[in-house]
Amino acid sequence: MSETLLTREGLAKLQAEHKAMQQQKAHLTEEVSRAAALGDLRENGEYHAARERLQHVAKRLLELDQKLTNVRIIDELEIKEGEARVGSTVTLRDEQTKEEIVYVLVGPDEADPQQGKLSMASPLGKNLLGKKVGDRFLLTLPRATVPYHVLKVERL
Repeated sequence: MSETLLTREGLAKLQAEHKAMQQQKAHLTEEVSRAAALGDLRENGEYHAARERLQHVAKRLLELDQKLTNVRIIDELEIKEGEARVGSTVTLRDEQTKEEIVYVLVGPDEADPQQGKLSMASPLGKNLLGKKVGDRFLLTLPRATVPYHVLKVERL
């Protein structure tokens, strides 16, 4: 089973979601029982809808359980100084637009590019791994090739 790489903040969010899902599961289990008590289950739409929601919640709970049993906190990883690794904050310049972008490299479960959290499994994240200040590289995408320059690499 693979590791789930998270920051402490990401772990807290996953744990909160897990707790909410457990509560939702308990509520839906009661709802299914109440609906089942209404009689003929073949034509009981309320029962079938509640059971379907319960199945979705149970599936998500299983996924969360697996992730939470294999968590590795990024903040505690030893990172080679000055090298882009999971847990690093990287400042890049898009050489075409001259725009500077700052990303924190995180595991796929915590990725949120709009919030500056870039998955190490994304095309850009994969390209960044191992890069150092001053490195230049090309990111080849289906419709474009974008040149980048690494300006800064810091520990999270």
